[in-house]
Order: sequence, then C-alpha cells, then structure tokens
Amino acid sequence: MSSNVGLTTPRGSGTSGYVQRNLAHLRPRDQGKPYSTDFDSMKYRPRQPDKEILEHDRKRDIEVKVFELRDRLEDE
Repeated sequence: MSSNVGLTTPRGSGTSGYVQRNLAHLRPRDQGKPYSTDFDSMKYRPRQPDKEILEHDRKRDIEVKVFELRDRLEDE
C-alpha cells in the first residue's frame, strides 16, 4: 500500500484492497482572489461598435427602402 492508505492487507476483509479517490470531496479554495476587488475597474466600459457592422446596418436600411419603393411602384 502507498502512503498509509487503505488496509494493511486485504486478506479476510472480503475486498480486493483497491483504494479509490473520493471524487465528492471538495478541496478548500485558495484564499487569494484571482481578480481585483477594486470596484471602479469592474464598472461597465462601453465598447466601440464594429465599423463593418455599422456599415452593414446602413446598407441594410437603404436596401429596405429600395424594396419598399419598388413594391409601391409595382402596385401603381
């Protein structure tokens, strides 16, 4: 046996003597926090919008207007 774990000998115990790790055991967490406790740095910082997405939205608005105008002209 290794590290004084388990039975000294499995003879007469009705088991094979195989020792398993307790997977349900929760280890204590480290006391040090991996993040800053400074609340000013944790405030929401707005991100700059992606230029390609803004360009796509602008083109899509134009496309919608063109479709509406085409539909209105076809109805007349």
